[in-house]
Amino acid sequence: MNSSPHREHPLALPVVALCGTGGLGLLVWALASQALEPTARTAVAAAGLGLGVMAVLWWRLSQQAAALHAAASTAQHEAQRATTQLSATLNILPDGLAIYDAEDRLVLCNAQYREVVAGTTMPVEYGMRFEDVLRQAADSGEITAAQQDTETWLAGRMARHRSPAGPEVQEVRGDRWMHITERHLEGGGVVVLRSDITDTVHKERALKQALDDAGRAERRLREAVDAMPAGLDIYDEHDRLVLCNSFMANLRPHLPVHTSLGKTYEELLHEGLKHGIPEEARGQEALWLAHEMALRGHRPGPEVRHYPNGAWMHMHESRTPSGMTVVVRLDISDLIEQRQKVEEARQESQRIRQLLERAVEALPVSIEIFDEQDRLVLYNQQLSRMYPHMDYAEHLGKHFADILRHSVKQGLVPSAHGREEAWIAERLSEHGSRTSNLVQRLADGRWINIYETRTPENYVVAVRLDITDLIEQRQALEAAQDAAQQARQLLQDAVESLPEGFALFDADDKLVVCNGQYRRLYPISAPMIVPGSTFEQIARYGAERGQYLDAVGNEEQWLAQRVADHHAAQHSVLQRLTDGRWVQADERRTPQGGIAGVRTDVTQLVRKEQELAAANAQLALLSTTDGVTGIGNRRRFDERLATEWLRCGRHLMPLSVILIDIDHFKLYNDHYGHLAGDECLRRVAQLLQSMTRRADEVAARYGGEEFVLLLPDVTLADAVVVAQRCMDNLRDAALPHPRSPTAPVLTLSMGIASVMPRAGTGSDTLVQAADAALYRAKNGGRNRFEVFEPAD
Repeated sequence: MNSSPHREHPLALPVVALCGTGGLGLLVWALASQALEPTARTAVAAAGLGLGVMAVLWWRLSQQAAALHAAASTAQHEAQRATTQLSATLNILPDGLAIYDAEDRLVLCNAQYREVVAGTTMPVEYGMRFEDVLRQAADSGEITAAQQDTETWLAGRMARHRSPAGPEVQEVRGDRWMHITERHLEGGGVVVLRSDITDTVHKERALKQALDDAGRAERRLREAVDAMPAGLDIYDEHDRLVLCNSFMANLRPHLPVHTSLGKTYEELLHEGLKHGIPEEARGQEALWLAHEMALRGHRPGPEVRHYPNGAWMHMHESRTPSGMTVVVRLDISDLIEQRQKVEEARQESQRIRQLLERAVEALPVSIEIFDEQDRLVLYNQQLSRMYPHMDYAEHLGKHFADILRHSVKQGLVPSAHGREEAWIAERLSEHGSRTSNLVQRLADGRWINIYETRTPENYVVAVRLDITDLIEQRQALEAAQDAAQQARQLLQDAVESLPEGFALFDADDKLVVCNGQYRRLYPISAPMIVPGSTFEQIARYGAERGQYLDAVGNEEQWLAQRVADHHAAQHSVLQRLTDGRWVQADERRTPQGGIAGVRTDVTQLVRKEQELAAANAQLALLSTTDGVTGIGNRRRFDERLATEWLRCGRHLMPLSVILIDIDHFKLYNDHYGHLAGDECLRRVAQLLQSMTRRADEVAARYGGEEFVLLLPDVTLADAVVVAQRCMDNLRDAALPHPRSPTAPVLTLSMGIASVMPRAGTGSDTLVQAADAALYRAKNGGRNRFEVFEPAD
């Protein structure tokens, strides 16, 4: 209880009053009593004086005690007020703060410390031990690490509390995170600070996810760039190389990627010049470099460059808005090769055209040729002499219709007088499609026989012959009309007696006449083969009843194609009948617009052609197959070597060859005989054939007891593995060879060579290298293989 600073102690006044009164009485009594001796009076007076002094001293002491009591009460009040103010101040902090004394008891904390998370308050009291506060927090279920095993978590947390090594991050329920910092005080005790770092953790997590996504995106970009079938270089705004893909790394083996990145374009050009790249810069490196740097960033368009490995590259250079330079190189070696072939073909075509023109000029008849667009592209001088009023040099390149109009306008065709447009239309309609000759009378009285035919390329070749003399003999021919009539009758009889089937259809495609052989060739369609039936009706009747084997199951499609071929009447049609016979149909249009057709039984011819084709296929197989072993022969190996040499050279792939010789095979033949020797060759051939894994790999008998393996896209190391597997498999087969001085079983000697085919070298160099290695294997004791090592 507090005391006022102006109130005295309750016993102070009575004691002071008693002492003062007694002392004063003794002093008065001593002075007034005359009966006492002087010595006694003095003693009594002294005693009284002493009591007075004591009273005065006691009063002073009581006054000081009262003052001290008042000061202590004031200090206690100020301490309580300061504590209240400190707690209010701490509660303003966003983080939880607590102070524990040397005995690990709570002496001070703010409201935030009592919350495990926002909204979850613990009943924490001053004086509680730190461990008890922890247990309350664990029992709340809000601390994620304490949910499975509270005691283990408490033990670990107390150990860190006693010896704090640094800040601790604690996860609470709801994906919330706390940052806990503990510091020991110098006089004992611990300060604990808890901060909510959930936003920071979430931001760090999002940042990490973004970095991971960026890393994956970068890896995917790198994979995509490396997978490009073209070379890619990217230079920064300072013209330094920052990215190149695998294609470019393979194209520039003299410039490793790890040393090239960061170098400028000019530095990379210097490195290339040291290795003689490009070839066109040799001898004038400085001039070439200056010209190349002047074009950098200002190229007018894509460029084509030739590389030392024989490849042709299409290079495209462009700048981005940020100043970066992107260079793309595409391998166009195949395109260049095709272009060269096209140029060679063009020159050959030009040569053939010149020969054709010379041959045409040498003909005794006039010739004119129109292209697929009906333009005059070629004529001879005989034509100019036949039509002296026509300047064909001026008409070269003009359409046939324009030439017709010019000739009609000049009055060169009397039959066109008065019906010019109709005559021109008729002439155009039959141009190149007539099945008979056209006889034309000229204005000067001459008669011209015109024969026109259309080539498979849709060109029209017209041959004109002056038949004036023949026309003048017409009267003589008219005098023989009776004989001609008889001859026609004989012709009709002859048609009926023809061994081929014959049929004539009119302009409406209706059957006019046919012979008996025609009906016999198509016995199923015979009921429909009567005059008046259309060709489509006859064909449909036979197709629906299974007469044509190729029409079974797709009758409508077959019928549409057959009718189209019939109307075109330009080429032969081969038909397969269900009774096993083959019939060839040849049809041509008549001048009246009808179609005349001949049917010939070509069954024997087709069968002979089929037998011949089968024999040729068998012959082709035998020509590349070894007759003893059944695998490829020397010819097949040479053909495949030439093919793979070019292919591997184009695609920068290695090509390996293993040349194999059976050790002491002559002794084997002498001991077992040639039949056993042939069987031995077959066993070795089967073993080598089993070594081929892909369709482009070849096992062949090279000659005698020598064999060869051709291994495209196989490195030297892999070829050594194949050779070793061959020797292991033969050793496991254990074929006896008692007369061999090398081993009691059959053994092999092998020579291995592998190269990267390059332009300017022949494939025979690879075989020679393998043969040299085989020679070393034989001289080295046989039953082994040697690898060709080129001399330095």
